[in-house]
Amino acid sequence: MATDNDHKALLEKVAALEKEATARKEADAQLKKQSAFLNSVLESLSHPFYVVDANDYSIKLANSAAIKSGGSGKATCHALAHDRDTPCDSNEHPCPLEIIKKTKQPVQVEHIHYDRDGNPRNVEVHAHPILDKNGQVTQMIEYSFDITERKQIETTIKESEIKFRRVAESAKDAIITADRAGKIVFCNSAAAKLFGHPAEKLIGQPISILMPQRFRQAHERGMARVVVSGESRLIDETVELFGITKDGKEFPVELSLSTWKSGDETFYTGIIRDISERKQHEKELNQLITSLKKSLAKVRQLSGLLPICASCKKIRDDKGYWNQIEEYIRHHSEAEFSHGICPECSRKLYPQYHRQGQLKGEK
Repeated sequence: MATDNDHKALLEKVAALEKEATARKEADAQLKKQSAFLNSVLESLSHPFYVVDANDYSIKLANSAAIKSGGSGKATCHALAHDRDTPCDSNEHPCPLEIIKKTKQPVQVEHIHYDRDGNPRNVEVHAHPILDKNGQVTQMIEYSFDITERKQIETTIKESEIKFRRVAESAKDAIITADRAGKIVFCNSAAAKLFGHPAEKLIGQPISILMPQRFRQAHERGMARVVVSGESRLIDETVELFGITKDGKEFPVELSLSTWKSGDETFYTGIIRDISERKQHEKELNQLITSLKKSLAKVRQLSGLLPICASCKKIRDDKGYWNQIEEYIRHHSEAEFSHGICPECSRKLYPQYHRQGQLKGEK
């Protein structure tokens, strides 16, 4: 027969089992709660998320976004994302799981995935390893972002940049672009030729190396003012400045400056033209105009009332001196004289020669 001690021991054992069962129920409830929370988190993600078995590429866990993007009933990651029977193995689609197996490190790659309608989409794939206690990869967490629109924008920007470079390289004028810090980020071959620097050497250099030393301090103050205020007095204006070549030769230039933005960055593009020849022509023209003005001034001095002797025909100058008429005109104009004698004066001064001529004519 069972003793009181046996009965007591049995009750204690039952109580322990009930306590253990209650603990298990609480643990199961907590586990279900955590699972529900995790599932809620995964389902709240708008991008595909799944866990892949490292041995057979099978999908162990996936959210609705993953199923929606690739369609239901796909058992492996390559079937879900690429609609193919074998894992990715090309340079175009490097397999993130194979990379993780080798490196045991997170990896990021770009793939072309196909949606449930068979349309290709550019995606950015992020993969993270799950390791066992021995450090071996057992599973992989993978999630991806659709970057199709971003790639299209990048392609458009790249095409625009190619067109810009083609236009810039075909231009005869120098074209230089600098960032907000005044560093050169682009220059065409005409700019390199004009300033005597290799184009690749100019990139990253301060724009001030292309101007004479005496102007650099003012330029730096102007750039500091632009950074603070965002305004420049030279924007959309055409001004004349001086440039300097790599060899230190100064020359006059005409600068047309504009500004533009790319994202949060501000850039300044200048079209620069060498006006040395034009300046030389202007100098020569000014010299010619000055010379003509002087000549006209001398000619104008002969206008007006001139005091001339009725007998000897001498002219009185503004100092009161009487001058031979040819001497006066020579000093007040560009005229020069060659001396001769008119027929009337010839008959008057040399009558004998005229009489001899008449007698010969009568014979």
